[in-house]
Amino acid sequence: MAGALRHHPAAREATYALADFFRNAHHIVFLTGAGISTDSGIPDFRSETGLYRTGWSEEVFDIRVFRRTPQLFYEFARQHLGHFRDASPNPGHRAIAELGAMPGREIVVVTQNIDGLHRAAGSRIVLALHGDLETMHCLECGARLPAERARGEIEAGRVPRHDCLDCGGLLKPDIVFFGELLPEHILRRADHAITKADLLVIAGTSLTVYPAASLPGARSPQCRLVILNQSPTALDPEADLVFHGSISAILRGAVRRLALRAPDEAPMG
Repeated sequence: MAGALRHHPAAREATYALADFFRNAHHIVFLTGAGISTDSGIPDFRSETGLYRTGWSEEVFDIRVFRRTPQLFYEFARQHLGHFRDASPNPGHRAIAELGAMPGREIVVVTQNIDGLHRAAGSRIVLALHGDLETMHCLECGARLPAERARGEIEAGRVPRHDCLDCGGLLKPDIVFFGELLPEHILRRADHAITKADLLVIAGTSLTVYPAASLPGARSPQCRLVILNQSPTALDPEADLVFHGSISAILRGAVRRLALRAPDEAPMG
């Protein structure tokens, strides 16, 4: 790897450099986190304005707490899940999907997000490490149902339960809580995709939540590394390009520049 080739460039330089990286890559993996969805109106968790700074803590996503006191999660859901439900893909999500539609490249999105916006934008291969909010399941009988069926109960401030006659079990959204294992088949596919990638783009994640944060370690020595995040990450010193700014703007600009294929464009090296 080039290692620290272009740290903290201006937005225009970062756009040109990233477009050049896209042009020369054939197997691209995007590892995304909450920061890529903030432009869609979904708050992140750990930034200065994140949800964990507004009176909530990681306990709200702890499976032991959920089983013991599900009211805590569902009060959080009542107040905040509307952000997820009403959100639309932003230019960053759409840029990744547009890149995936271009010939000659395989694009895999590995996301820690539960908002479903990469799929909504049109990305074809999306590995949702932490699940999504589309479905729920009953902790008693295991029945799975659309999450929309519990919306009324949640908005009324009640804990949703399975409405079958024999069960009445607690309903849990199909997302991975702290204390639960990530789906092994998804984790295995993500690791394989990063192993064969020639470009890994980390977008909107501080790389502090494991095991997702360990996935970049599977990349080969030849794989270029790009980090787009508002705040520094532990991998910044190893990256070929680091940009702390608007993720959506850089992704959109780079993909547009790639699509234009301007005749006077010279490779950035």
